[in-house]
Amino acid sequence: MLIDTDVLVWCLRGNQKAIKAINNLEVRFISQVTRMELILGCRNKAEITSLKRFLSDGNFRVIPITPEIGNRADLYLEEKKLSHGVGLPDALIAATASLWGHPLLTGNAKHFRCFSDIEVKRFSP
Repeated sequence: MLIDTDVLVWCLRGNQKAIKAINNLEVRFISQVTRMELILGCRNKAEITSLKRFLSDGNFRVIPITPEIGNRADLYLEEKKLSHGVGLPDALIAATASLWGHPLLTGNAKHFRCFSDIEVKRFSP
């Protein structure tokens, strides 16, 4: 299962539903984009250290942005930016889910409904 940024943010804020949803996953993947978005939310070095420990202790596997992911995201933006308002982070995360064949767990299902080649698992905090 590929976990979207918003689910991890809920988890880090102590939301019990998010914690349970993540704990129920045997294998936890995140996009490198998600890791970068989480770092952007950190306010100081201690929070970055805490985030890195959380990701390591939780056995989250970070999927790097590859040329293939970048190319697929580029196509998604070309096809979906104007019609659906898809932004760069969501295009990269969707491309990751598509190419790796993982369902995407997200609380922002509306951001991903235009991608017919990925399975979206809705999370509701």
